[in-house]
Amino acid sequence: MNKRYYLQFLYLLTLLYLSSCTYDYFEDETNYEIYVPKADKNIRTETYSIEDLSIFIYNDELKKERYSGNPFSENARSRLGNFNFRLYPGSYNVYCFTNAQGTHFQDLNIYGQARFDLQQSTDGTYKEPSAIYLEYRTPTINFPGPVVSDTALFERKYVGRICIAFKNLFKLDASLTYTNIKKIDIEASGVGTTQYLLALKDSTSTRSSRNSTSDIMRLSGKTFDVEYKDFEFGVQNYYFPSPDLSGEGREQEPIVLKLSFIGQSDNTLSTLTIPFTDKMGTPIILHMNETHIIEVDGDNIQIMRLEDPEKWNPQIESEENSGPGGGGIGV
Repeated sequence: MNKRYYLQFLYLLTLLYLSSCTYDYFEDETNYEIYVPKADKNIRTETYSIEDLSIFIYNDELKKERYSGNPFSENARSRLGNFNFRLYPGSYNVYCFTNAQGTHFQDLNIYGQARFDLQQSTDGTYKEPSAIYLEYRTPTINFPGPVVSDTALFERKYVGRICIAFKNLFKLDASLTYTNIKKIDIEASGVGTTQYLLALKDSTSTRSSRNSTSDIMRLSGKTFDVEYKDFEFGVQNYYFPSPDLSGEGREQEPIVLKLSFIGQSDNTLSTLTIPFTDKMGTPIILHMNETHIIEVDGDNIQIMRLEDPEKWNPQIESEENSGPGGGGIGV
């Protein structure tokens, strides 16, 4: 009889121990952490830092989300750039964003519908995105197991960049001199305006989407001196990666830039339309973290990918590789 009671007591203790372990694991213990060096107070500087941070963790649906901002002082860990989570065992998709102001995150609760859109103006056109940085990780959480750690460096952009360099514009119109041009307004079609998180892959295969075939971006570029070859001045703008149109039953369409040269009196001096295509007329794909330059020499237009953005502007932020495969998402 005593042996039976002893076994029942031992069984009860075992159940209590297991429930205690389960409680500790899921409620008390961090098992996943993301280290963000640019948020670490010990190494953060004026030039090596971020101002905001958004983290989304998914399986089939949103499991965790976290928002923080400089100086990241919500707790002792975050001040050191460590952002901690408790997750059930399994595989996850983790997205970390910074500098995503001006975009709107939509339908975040369901992974297949979660996306971010360009900010829309009252006339229905879309605004230029900021220089969004993105890190993507795919951790697997085991139990029992050690804490899983990832690092988000935020060194490469999600957006692509198109730079335009000008010289000899008087060949197009005598009024198109650098001193006469106050700014250049750009109307861009064939561009992406929304990005599904599920479609964020590597930097060469990631494509954005669009909400309508009539989506238009309106951008405005103040001209500035460039030290690129012997060109006089230029503009630069950011864009989402080229959209995937297969869901519309369409082949790839080129990005088309309609430039309006605005004079000092806010009058339109002239216009110029540039399709973003190669010499054969094939649409050029704009990838993540990629810089293309359009050289406009009078009526001669050349488009090329720029491996080193510092050749465009020595003051521009350095990037290890702006071409396809150069980054945008760290895997």
